[in-house]
Amino acid sequence: MRGQNRGPARLTLYVATLASLAYLGGGIGLIASSQSFGVLPEPGLVRYSLGALLIIYGSFRAYRAYQRFQEND
Repeated sequence: MRGQNRGPARLTLYVATLASLAYLGGGIGLIASSQSFGVLPEPGLVRYSLGALLIIYGSFRAYRAYQRFQEND
């Protein structure tokens, strides 16, 4: 694949990394925030479960992005 334009593949990889950070941040923010302004679920099992699910999914996406970074080197 030497000589090919790898710009779009690199951009996709960076977007995947940013998305994983957004999921991680959203999960942490959901668990850590105390005020929801009526938009988010009230603190309880549903809210903490959703936050944990976002953290797990963000970690999975970060791991996959890391694997793709290793493959491209």
